[in-house]
Amino acid sequence: MSFLADNCLLSPYTEDVRQACLPFVCGSEDMDEFFAKDFAAYAHYLMGKSYCFRLKESPKQIVCAFTISNDSIRIYDLPRSRRDYMKAITHHEKHLRRYPGVLIGRLAVAKEFAGKGVGSAVLTFVKDLFSDPAIQTGCRFIIVDAVNSPEILSFYQKNGFVFLFTTEGQEALYTYPPKDEEERQALKNNPHPLQTRLMYFDLLDLKNQKEQ
Repeated sequence: MSFLADNCLLSPYTEDVRQACLPFVCGSEDMDEFFAKDFAAYAHYLMGKSYCFRLKESPKQIVCAFTISNDSIRIYDLPRSRRDYMKAITHHEKHLRRYPGVLIGRLAVAKEFAGKGVGSAVLTFVKDLFSDPAIQTGCRFIIVDAVNSPEILSFYQKNGFVFLFTTEGQEALYTYPPKDEEERQALKNNPHPLQTRLMYFDLLDLKNQKEQ
């Protein structure tokens, strides 16, 4: 069992919960601001729903928080091997262009609980939740837009996530679509630096593992 499973309870992260709890600080200015202010706007405009795990013995202490929302992946953005596999199992659906997923838009762990495997436990929780046969909607992929730093990318890779695009250059062409061929060549030779990298986890792999 993980620290999360042994010591924490899940609850929606609402303004009432935020005010009732101790300040949530993870050390990232962007994340801290989001879970202090912006999460409410995301919820109001139906852009994402936030949750948190709190200590069972001290519910005012938030251990981690995360936001999820509906998303999808275009088949032609997948690596060729995965794309061919997906096309093979859906050849009867001629007009299917996207595959359903869920986006983990934000994931943050309180500073005092860093190093306890909490982040990985949250990813496992989300994987198990959306691969549960009881879930009432289809979901093939868990998607993240990970901060483009070696530490963060390595964290997601260790949890089974892979890059949607093999290189940053390919992702830059997708993220900043060129207006014409001249701009395409210029971007290809000198791609925009990316602040984030798109990564995904295929829930079918997890389903197959559980069935073996």
